[in-house]
Amino acid sequence: MNRKKLFVFLILAFLWSWILWIIGLNYLSDEINQESIGEFLVFFFVGVYGPTISGIITTLFFDGLKGLFELFKKLFIWKVPFKYYLYIIFLPLIFVIIGIALYSQFIGEIGDFDKMAYLSIPTILLTGLYAGPLGEELGWRGFLLPEFQKKYSNLKSAIIIGFIWFVWHIPLWWAPFGTLVSGEPISIIPVIAYFTMLICLSIIITWLVINSKGSVLIAILFHLSINAGIALLFYPELNMDFKKVHLLSSIGMLIFTGFLVVKNKLKTITNTV
Repeated sequence: MNRKKLFVFLILAFLWSWILWIIGLNYLSDEINQESIGEFLVFFFVGVYGPTISGIITTLFFDGLKGLFELFKKLFIWKVPFKYYLYIIFLPLIFVIIGIALYSQFIGEIGDFDKMAYLSIPTILLTGLYAGPLGEELGWRGFLLPEFQKKYSNLKSAIIIGFIWFVWHIPLWWAPFGTLVSGEPISIIPVIAYFTMLICLSIIITWLVINSKGSVLIAILFHLSINAGIALLFYPELNMDFKKVHLLSSIGMLIFTGFLVVKNKLKTITNTV
């Protein structure tokens, strides 16, 4: 593990994202309206690409064009066992369904089921692709994960990245959107739930990646599927409380993550291509 390489990556990723997000948040300091949100969105979306841009720059500096080519190759590893594509689709659905069930049991009504909501799925997925997965995964799972794997186990690497991922999001807590803590008064319970969720997701994504020949494409697709929250589309009345549902879905993530850890599912060694 090259400590200088890791240091450069983290500094670039955080500086890129945090500086842009803080500039964007400045537009919201006086008044949150359509114009100020539009200004913030520009800096939000560009800032999201901090990890990927940092991964590209750091790899080019330390490993040259050959290393950069190897990094980009991970975006096109798609020949993986079909079951992992099923995990991408159904695990996020199950997590959110658990969240909806818990919401219905302990918080309030979930409203009517909209059977035509599937028509909006392509738009949600296309929009969501640019709002996180493409900007993050080449950095977190393409660059950072293999570096940590040189010294640590897959599980420990995933936990460390999950913690870094959590800290990286912190400026967005004061934004109207961007994390499940955003847009509401910051309190300890949502922060702990969000931290738990990101640690779990980091472990799950690492499990998918190490069993998919190091595929960043698989990481991007799972990240997209999680962000989309497709099951929620069918309950439009839950839109106002979608953050609570997603936070409750961390219960399902925690259970599945526990299964992966107990069964030593992260012991698989990454196969490179």
